[in-house]
Amino acid sequence: MIRYVPNILSILRIILSLLLIPLMHVPSGFEAIYIVVGITDVCDGIIARRFGCESDLGAKLDSIADFVFYTIFIFIFLKLYLSIMEGVHLAALILIIIIRLINMLFTKLKYKKITFVHTIANKAAGFMLFFLPIWFLYTQNGLILWIVLITAFAAAAEELLITIKFAEPDLNRRSILF
Repeated sequence: MIRYVPNILSILRIILSLLLIPLMHVPSGFEAIYIVVGITDVCDGIIARRFGCESDLGAKLDSIADFVFYTIFIFIFLKLYLSIMEGVHLAALILIIIIRLINMLFTKLKYKKITFVHTIANKAAGFMLFFLPIWFLYTQNGLILWIVLITAFAAAAEELLITIKFAEPDLNRRSILF
């Protein structure tokens, strides 16, 4: 039974991510769901590795859940904080999105399927993006936004380079270096 838990958590993360949109103006509901989304994101991988139930399906579900969450996150963040985003921040975000879309297209052409690699840089960018709204509650600091954008850019660029360099996809490749 435990082998299905990571996949169930990833599916739950997709559903809960979708609920964030109608709850974006309901702070207590949004915060509760947002925290559960973060917990399920961390727990699915830990449980899969700890109990040896990692699978291609699980990696795909995790990637889909990440994609759904971050797409919704960007939508909500721009809706709530567009006034904070200076032109250059917005341009950097658009560049990151373009790199991610190019990588999705390239993986589809090269591997016949869209893949997302769970690199250390992607995990770091995901961690920072997850906490960005919390940081913005306390300080709307442009430096924090730049750190997150630079990390997300590096992660997107590394993933594209991995796709270009390697003939076969490895969803759990830690870095282009190893």
